Formats: sequence, C-alpha cells, structure tokens
Amino acid sequence: MCTLAALLVVWIIAAYTTPIAHAQLSSTNQPDPVQYTIAPEVPGPNQSVSIFIEGVGSFLGNATVTWEKDGVVAATGVGKNSYSFTTGGVGRVTVIHLTIDSPTQGTITHDFAFNPSVVNLVWEADTTAPTFYLGKPLYSAGSSARVVAFPTILSNGALAANNTLSFQWSLNNTLAPTQSGIGRNVFTFTGDELQTSESVSVDVYLGGTKVGHSDITIPVSTPQLVLYNQDPLRGEVLDQALSGPATLSAKEVTLVAEPYFFSTASKKDGSLSYTWMLNSSEVTGPDSAHGVLTLRQTSSGAGSAQIGVSVQNTNNTTFMQAAQTGIYLTFGTQTGAALSNFFGI
Repeated sequence: MCTLAALLVVWIIAAYTTPIAHAQLSSTNQPDPVQYTIAPEVPGPNQSVSIFIEGVGSFLGNATVTWEKDGVVAATGVGKNSYSFTTGGVGRVTVIHLTIDSPTQGTITHDFAFNPSVVNLVWEADTTAPTFYLGKPLYSAGSSARVVAFPTILSNGALAANNTLSFQWSLNNTLAPTQSGIGRNVFTFTGDELQTSESVSVDVYLGGTKVGHSDITIPVSTPQLVLYNQDPLRGEVLDQALSGPATLSAKEVTLVAEPYFFSTASKKDGSLSYTWMLNSSEVTGPDSAHGVLTLRQTSSGAGSAQIGVSVQNTNNTTFMQAAQTGIYLTFGTQTGAALSNFFGI
C-alpha cells in the first residue's frame, strides 16, 4: 500500500470574454442580425479560440467581414465568417474587433475582449488514515469531501479578491445554489455511495461577467484495512505493516487493524464493525470491536495460525465501505513450507 501521495491540485485555466461594444447598425432601432459563438466559451491563456458569426437570413453571403486583433487587421474578405487566434498569458487582454459591411444591412461592428485567468481546484476527502500519515486520504463512495477554488483573475491590472468574485458551484451537473455566492470559494459535499466518481465544477463571475470556469472529477477509491503491531513501549508501529508471515517472538502480541479511506464520520459514531477470525473461527477480545486484538501463546512448542480481520461500515449511506486482510502468525521454530502469505478469510 502506498504511504505517500502528493496533494492533488487540479489546474484549470480560463479566460473571460467581454463584449466591450454592442453591434452598431447603419440604421437605428434594429436588433443585431448577427449571432456570435465563441469556442471555447471561456478560453484559457495561450489557448486557441475560434469566433463564429451567423446572420439572420442570407445577408452575410455577400458581406465583407474584417477581423482585427489588437488594432491590426488579421483577416478580411467576403465569407470570412470565422476567425481563430491564440490568447495571451494570464492577465494579458486580447481585443478582437469585427466589422461587417453589408449591402443590405449596412455596417455592423462588434468587439470582444479576452482576459486569460487561472482557477485552481484542490480537493480533500474526509476519510480515515492513521495519525501522522504522510499520504493523502483518498475519497471513498459516500464519504464527505471539500473542494477549494483558488482563482487568479486580474481586473484592471490588479488581482481580484475572493470577496469580489461570485462562485457558482455544481455537483454532478446539478447546481448547488445554497453553497454558491460572493466569496464562497469552498464547496463541501457528501457523495453518493453508488457513484464511481464525483464531478464538481465552478463558474466564477466578476460582476455580471463570467471570468473563469473549473471542473474536477474525484475518483472513488476502495477502502483498505492494514494490520500493524502494537508494541508495549513504542505503541502502534506504523512504519511497517504486517502483510506477510509474522513471528510471535514474545508470549503475547497485539494487532491493530487500521481502516484507510473509510468515512471519518462513521468511525467517530461507531459505525465501523470489526470481525476477527482465528483459524476460521471468530474470536473476540476487550478491544476487538475497535479493531484491536491481543493474542497470547498458552502452551510451549511451535505452530502457526491464520489471523483474519474484516471491517464493515454499517451506516446506511456508506454501506458499500468494507475491507478485509489477514496474516499467518507463527511461533516457535518453523520450516519454510509452513510460511505462506495469507490474505482474507
């Protein structure tokens, strides 16, 4: 079992697009006869962007379309109904100016401003792991988790503070209005135990303008159960798991079954039910219900025993969380043929 895992940081890059001038027609009081489509809708820094125009009727067929990027003509001609370019770095605004000269509709202009930004998402699961565990507790089905958004959005040359931004969260494509709003860059949820993953997304707004988007898929991990020895002086020896034959060098040994990636809430409320087996027979002890079993050698000689333990989450919302493991416990002088690995019951 891996004991180290890097903090999962999901880097999602985005740029916000602002129409800084509405279409202007040669004749007044007329609706804009052009539809504008940007793909992707919220592009990121140094990302390819395409703008498509579509006219009501057929007037674009003989219209001259001119595209300017940052004041320089980039494309012009009849039928130039799309334009692609690459955005700049974070905070570097790119302005696209569109001019349509139509014999029937007159002159139509439209401007777009692209300001690339970055939104970073970090998630953490509220699942079990031993104290001082150096890895990342993984998410398991039905557990709780938290996602934090760290936006890097420049407005007028300054970094926009979280309390000026509105965060609109969604879980599995369902809006979460109760956790959305200005400054609410933290999203918490309790997953569905029947899901194989959880999808979280956020749209970030500055005023009425969408300035960023992020999404993340959190995979469901299988809970695990690991055996450790509890030393009378050192306590639980977490630096070495018991995954193979273990030798009983003293007359007594205490085994601790550590549940990894189970719901923390279930552990706190006592919903984790442990079952210990000795040579296929269930055994109990003073602390066996809490994952601790003490074994003593009551006679002399040599031998071996199969020790198995399983844990089941009995909470109805996390009933799918379960795990088991086991070892051979040997005592006295043994031959190599007697030492074989044992996993499960």
